[in-house]
Amino acid sequence: MLPQALSRLVLPLVVALIASGCGPESRVDLWRFVSSGRDGYQQPEKVIDALDLKPGARVAEIGAGDGYWIPWLSEAVGPGGRVYAVEVEQDKVDALNDLVREEGYSNVDVVLGKYEDPELPDQSVDVAMTSMTYHHIEDRVTYFRRLQTDLAPGGRVAHLDNRSGLPFPISIFTSGHSSETEEVDEEMTAAGYTRVDSLDFLYSQIFLTYAPSHAEGSD
Repeated sequence: MLPQALSRLVLPLVVALIASGCGPESRVDLWRFVSSGRDGYQQPEKVIDALDLKPGARVAEIGAGDGYWIPWLSEAVGPGGRVYAVEVEQDKVDALNDLVREEGYSNVDVVLGKYEDPELPDQSVDVAMTSMTYHHIEDRVTYFRRLQTDLAPGGRVAHLDNRSGLPFPISIFTSGHSSETEEVDEEMTAAGYTRVDSLDFLYSQIFLTYAPSHAEGSD
């Protein structure tokens, strides 16, 4: 979302924003966002903790991109677990396979999915997550309705996506690449899910978790 090279360009703009009277708490958040790279704004340790992944769990990341989450997910589920890294373009799948092989992630499978189907094994995923991917999926209601067949009993779906309405200069990089909580709720409800959690510790992102509506404890 905001590579470190762009961070260096944005810093002078943040200085100007701070000088304009932004509150102390917002100043800290903005500084962390632009100065510390993805780990700073993504807070992966807290995200993994919130996902509550147990050793032996099976987790799928839909839209694995450059593999940022692979080491975190691989460690969380342990050698007895499984990570499915899903991408829809062959070049990204090839790059992810290279990463998995070079780093020795023996519990990670890279999956070539389709735009309409992640191509995951049926009833075998405990947690499916998207990170800055939700807004890229075109027919989200159909897609996540289809995903229900891949979830194991008690399975959950978590979405992390850019917030809208972020202050300048962050908004330059998130404009058109964000999701509203109300929109995600509406679409996931139409796909047959109920929201079970909403976390707000990420400054620039929403973090919403859903379970199939028929699942015990989801209503």
